Amino acid sequence: MTIPNLTMTIPNLASLPPEIIHRLSLTNRYIGAISQKELLKVVTVYPRKESRERFQAILEDKTRARLVNRLYLDVSAWAGYYTQERYINQSNRDKEILQLRRFMKLVPRLKELPRLRSIVLRFHQGCYVEDTRNDAHQNAAFRSCVMDEFIAALASLDEPVKELALCNLQNINPTDPEVVQNLTKILGSLRALRLNITNEHDEGNGENDLEQDEPHRFFPELPSFWLAPAAATLEHLTIYSSNYFGFYPKLDLREVHLPHLKTLALGKYAFVHDSQLEWILSQGKTLTELYLDDTPILFEVSVHNNDRASLDPDRYIHQAGLRNKHFATYDKRWHHYFRAFQVGLPHLRHFRYGRSGWWWQKYMTPLERETEITVGMHDESYMVFCDGFGPTPYMNTTIYDTDDEEPSYEGEGVDRMEEDQQALEELLEKIGQRLEVVD
Repeated sequence: MTIPNLTMTIPNLASLPPEIIHRLSLTNRYIGAISQKELLKVVTVYPRKESRERFQAILEDKTRARLVNRLYLDVSAWAGYYTQERYINQSNRDKEILQLRRFMKLVPRLKELPRLRSIVLRFHQGCYVEDTRNDAHQNAAFRSCVMDEFIAALASLDEPVKELALCNLQNINPTDPEVVQNLTKILGSLRALRLNITNEHDEGNGENDLEQDEPHRFFPELPSFWLAPAAATLEHLTIYSSNYFGFYPKLDLREVHLPHLKTLALGKYAFVHDSQLEWILSQGKTLTELYLDDTPILFEVSVHNNDRASLDPDRYIHQAGLRNKHFATYDKRWHHYFRAFQVGLPHLRHFRYGRSGWWWQKYMTPLERETEITVGMHDESYMVFCDGFGPTPYMNTTIYDTDDEEPSYEGEGVDRMEEDQQALEELLEKIGQRLEVVD
């Protein structure tokens, strides 16, 4: 067997795991040349020394630098104590600060990767608004520093990137005019945008998470800040959040027009009114893939501050047992949605509704795992929003309270319906997608 025919024994080298490709490259020089092209298509860089040095070696070899198409900049494990003063103080020789400083010096060198078209920036999933907590993972000041330099580097590229993913993006938008201008420029050339949003979480009192101001600023701003600049070119959009969103905090997508959108993925997005369904159907001329990951229908909502919720004020009524809370119901069920998709999304070729197991992997939102959602109805397909209760106001049934002397009691829930499952199977059959059976 001649060396050129050796490639015929490997039907698809690119599909193999990187560690296998690397081992094969050690066995044969010809395979080594091929495998290097595959290994360098996607490169991950961490702040630690050995990773920085490997990346620097790639940058300094123009042949290898030209092979890099996709880059992951992963600062999720950096756990130093950050303040801007410590970072800019060159006499500070703290090990973690030095590590970060040396890592960030590589960021402006992204322009030395002439074929870079896709980039991912990943932070730690834990975040806090206040910078006073010394035990906080990656405070807001740290994230702002990294984001500002990262955005400046991307904006300076001769050829703009086409895909941008921000993993564990804290729910705080930049405000510096230069940073906003650079980001707007980047967004204007994107074909794919993935926003995996992390929110401050109180492990012992999760009901307090939504009392923070930040999510109630970030999500209403998301359409104008992140989507409007990218609307003309965007073909893929992923919006995942570590907390439920859509109703409270509200995200109104009705004014967002994405004329070329082919793929839409939503994680922990809560449906509570028809306009949300109608917005998805408005993408019917182009949409070919739709992923709904842990996205409940809220059949009842009761909320203290309806200004922070997505429903119009006239949708609410007074309900006995809920004191002064605003109460509303939603009568649509998943079979209504699935049948609407079947009619209104004529080009749909891949659909997944269900829940990804990756939500429980290190308690972070799944990144680039849309196609791995376990398809099917689940225990949280229907939920309520019941303000004032924990560990989260998103629960299975509404809690009522007659008075201080009477015990609270729960309202009725919504079971997963046979009609839902039937409508889901009909949709999958229409688009030619096999329903996977999970043991």
